[in-house]
Amino acid sequence: MVSGEHGGLLTKLRRIRYSIASTGLRRGLADTVTVMLGYHPERDSSFDRQFGTDTAGRILPAHLGIADAAARDHAILYLPSPARVTRWLIDNSRVNYQQFSFVDLGCGKGRVLLVASEYPFERIIGVEISAELSAIARANVDRYRPASRKCWDVVVEHADATTFAFPETDLLLHLYHPFEPTLTGDVLAQLERSLRARPRRVVIAYLLYAAALEPVEEMFARFPWLTRTRREQSVLGQYDCLFYSN
Repeated sequence: MVSGEHGGLLTKLRRIRYSIASTGLRRGLADTVTVMLGYHPERDSSFDRQFGTDTAGRILPAHLGIADAAARDHAILYLPSPARVTRWLIDNSRVNYQQFSFVDLGCGKGRVLLVASEYPFERIIGVEISAELSAIARANVDRYRPASRKCWDVVVEHADATTFAFPETDLLLHLYHPFEPTLTGDVLAQLERSLRARPRRVVIAYLLYAAALEPVEEMFARFPWLTRTRREQSVLGQYDCLFYSN
């Protein structure tokens, strides 16, 4: 039996290991040393400077240009995740990229789509309810042409995720806590109907902050056909992640 003190140490070490793996040695160690050095993604323009894109910033739901009031009320602010975090999620998804479509629900300005295009997915789709962000994401996809890019079939759909028609391939779904859990439940219900019509494999990589863990896990528990396969918690709780699959 592991003592409470020893178990707590193991938990901290696991969080440190995950933080370093997903955000890098320098960022992970800085987070470990002090919360005062916490990462501020809205100020990080390093990705855009490198690739000539527009993915940084912080936009509140009221300024996302979402016409539907109910959808706007359930939306979470736009905040990009570091490219390294996205790469960690994809690397640890344990899927055969060529057989999967990658779908980012609530893709915002599209940084996750750009990073995903470095992998040989069958297709990559961003789903975004804001017309303004959808347009920015499309422009970013056109600009992003590094030598490392392996998937060129990348599209951005201006659509409501609760009515989105999922591709009839195996699916790797990415969400960076884009809307409240009640709306995510509606999305999973739509996905469930799609899977009944055409059974296929689904893997969900859900990135979120620590305060949202409990309500998100409670929401996923409503769908017993999905099994949680992994849970990682970062040192500062900025980039916790959950993996589910059917």
